[in-house]
Amino acid sequence: MNLKREDVAEAFSNLTRPQLIQLETCARCSLCSTECPTWSELKEPILIPGGKMAAFLKIHGKAKGLLSKLFRREISENEIKQLTRAVYICTLCGKCMEACPFGIQDENIWRSVRETIHRLGATPSSILELEKMLEETYNPYGMDPETRMDWADYAGLEEIPIKEKADLLYFVGCTTSFKAVNQEIAYSVSVLLNHLHENWTFIGEQERCCGSPLLMMGNREKAKSFAEHNVEEIEKRDVKIVITSCAGCYRALKFEYPKLMERKPRFKVIHVTQYLRDKIWKGALKFETKITETVTYHDPCELSRLGGLIREPRDVLSAICRRYVETPEHGRDARCCGGGGLLQAFDNSLRTKISIKRIKQAESTGAKILTSTCPSCKMALVDGAKELKSKLEILDIAELVARQLNLL
Repeated sequence: MNLKREDVAEAFSNLTRPQLIQLETCARCSLCSTECPTWSELKEPILIPGGKMAAFLKIHGKAKGLLSKLFRREISENEIKQLTRAVYICTLCGKCMEACPFGIQDENIWRSVRETIHRLGATPSSILELEKMLEETYNPYGMDPETRMDWADYAGLEEIPIKEKADLLYFVGCTTSFKAVNQEIAYSVSVLLNHLHENWTFIGEQERCCGSPLLMMGNREKAKSFAEHNVEEIEKRDVKIVITSCAGCYRALKFEYPKLMERKPRFKVIHVTQYLRDKIWKGALKFETKITETVTYHDPCELSRLGGLIREPRDVLSAICRRYVETPEHGRDARCCGGGGLLQAFDNSLRTKISIKRIKQAESTGAKILTSTCPSCKMALVDGAKELKSKLEILDIAELVARQLNLL
């Protein structure tokens, strides 16, 4: 790594003045440390959000501070490596924001710091490999783009609508399309849309990653190109509503695309839980019986705390469950499952440890079924349950609804 002070200073120029003020404040506090899922496992001081901020500010001061101009203080490669590790040992769950007495939007700052690291050329090798796969295959798993719809054959979906025009489009997402543990989610949403006689379509093989992983690694330009491609494919079909079953896709399409493209797409973005609740309230979805087993729910961080959808999944569950119980730490206060922030690519063993803790919380409720509304969460929870040899059945809400309607 060639660390010229001028290059480091340029890389650190992406943070705004308000963000730097927030960094200064955060670096002097550690009240949120016990809420951080990664620090709770590793207990390293630099992993406290304030510790990460302090490490960043130290390098920033050497690169751009007044004293650096007078004394040309050197920045070591080891300092950059320590900062990089600390910033990537993070699920970007935003839990620190809930505990922050100053209301600092830490999750946005972590993304900006990762962008700084990307500009500096210090992104970890495992994340760079992920970036390469996204650039070459348009998905983070390196799968041939032509196999994006293969899940439909595996799951046994009889009709695969890819229409020139439609009212509603199902944006499946990479983790649902390519990971076997999640393909029943895509099948469930599809059969529910057919059951409700919707005029709907897929993008098909032309669907690309929503760009969320690229934003998490600080590559905004490439994320923008993915957004532009997906929006073009959706808009040319005159789609009114885009529905997604992935919390990360929901957040990217709804909140990030307008910022990346500097315009609002000509369609509404909703999560499948919003769609299902609406159909239940309107009487279009009716259930002859309710689930008798005790059910609990894990809030995906990107859907609840960062996406604002907390009531919707619970309204759906109340319609289909006889006994629903909350997990410890739920809603905006939900404990992360470990499945976010690209942690799986950087430190999968830590991801599993965090997931195990969440499985134990779910087991403490006495529930037989643990449900969620995000494929990344489902993957992490399934892995944690396997490691723990838990008997919990882990299902997405879409799967639970489809099963209760005898569509699965």
